[in-house]
Amino acid sequence: MFDNTMKIQSTVHTFNRNHSIDSLRVFLVMVVVVFHVAQSFGYNSLYYWVIADNSPSLPLVFFRFISHSFIMPLFFLISGFSAYSLLQKMGVVGFTSNRINRVLVPFIVSWLLIYPLVVFFSLVGASKSGYWDALDVPLALRSIPPLQLTIGFFLKLQFLQKYSLIHLWFLYQLLVFYLLTLLITLISQSLGWNHNKYFLWVGRLFHSVLSSPWKLFWFAILTIPLLYLQHGRFLDTPDKALIPELSASSLYGLFFCTGWIISRQPELLHSFSKYWSCHLMLGILLIMPSGGYEIITWMHLPLELYKPPHGWMRLINKGAYALMIWSFVIGFLGFFLRYRTSESVAWRYLADASYWWYIIHFPLVLGLQIWVAFWPVFWGIKFLIINLIVFSFLLLSYHFFVRSTFIGRQLNGRKY
Repeated sequence: MFDNTMKIQSTVHTFNRNHSIDSLRVFLVMVVVVFHVAQSFGYNSLYYWVIADNSPSLPLVFFRFISHSFIMPLFFLISGFSAYSLLQKMGVVGFTSNRINRVLVPFIVSWLLIYPLVVFFSLVGASKSGYWDALDVPLALRSIPPLQLTIGFFLKLQFLQKYSLIHLWFLYQLLVFYLLTLLITLISQSLGWNHNKYFLWVGRLFHSVLSSPWKLFWFAILTIPLLYLQHGRFLDTPDKALIPELSASSLYGLFFCTGWIISRQPELLHSFSKYWSCHLMLGILLIMPSGGYEIITWMHLPLELYKPPHGWMRLINKGAYALMIWSFVIGFLGFFLRYRTSESVAWRYLADASYWWYIIHFPLVLGLQIWVAFWPVFWGIKFLIINLIVFSFLLLSYHFFVRSTFIGRQLNGRKY
């Protein structure tokens, strides 16, 4: 699969890529896929997922809790990093055109194709589990086949009233950040803010924070008030509204801006590669005080009866969670900056494939979860089967139907 035709070439469609960031992106997409596979193996999965497996798994519940703390923050951080590099290379017009072609168009097309599948599988899951509450389907309609319900849902334009951005909310949030970036850039250029002493002072301040060995604690302090804005117990998933939510935009905007500033001052990358193992170890130690103890409670108590911590206990919990987030963010970023610095044909191939993987995996995961949900089999076997099928499909579909086609050109900027 990795032959000579896949050697990295310099073309007008590409710019100098950071191999560490590319490899980190591959890792994150793979974790996202596994995260979604693990969703049906929770103890209260029907409250938030299309199906609940009959063999729940405590290890997978902890995996979801841990990975949820760093996946999207790191995604937004590396997106901000790449956005600054792209804007500097292409300028405002080129950057705008590139983001429209590479993000806006894939977002719209993918949503139109994937969302109906997600609705269908959600209805199939509800019909098999008998849990319809989350879908708001009237009792009289629940005996109608899921396919017929799905067609009616779209033909009657009901999706305009009740919709979801599904996992593609990340692309939508990125478009919001790109728009804000362009507006700030144009305003700063027209008013000469780039050379304003206050802007220069802010730049020096962030440089001091990012290069400080205590940056973990400074970032945690900045994050704690943003965690109080979240509607949920941990990090929000803003997939239900087209109007950007303050809670999610402010929190993920912090990581996007951090990546942007690091890209402006690339010498700061070296400071992240130090003590990466210490940061990961600290993140592991913070799992229980950050909310791991609550997972044990969720196993034995319906979510509507659970009472989250209050007062000082809530503040301590938020502080520990903020530290855990940044410990994993700095730790994983530092690991890839230290050990994935050289050019690799295989990693470059996977980096190009990762965008396709992210977009297409979701409905396949849902379908397979429903397929195995009631097997009288140990959860580990079902979890392994789903992952093997999903990743096999993602690899083969990208190689044969995407990489050398117009889809690959749309997603990656070129065909191979």
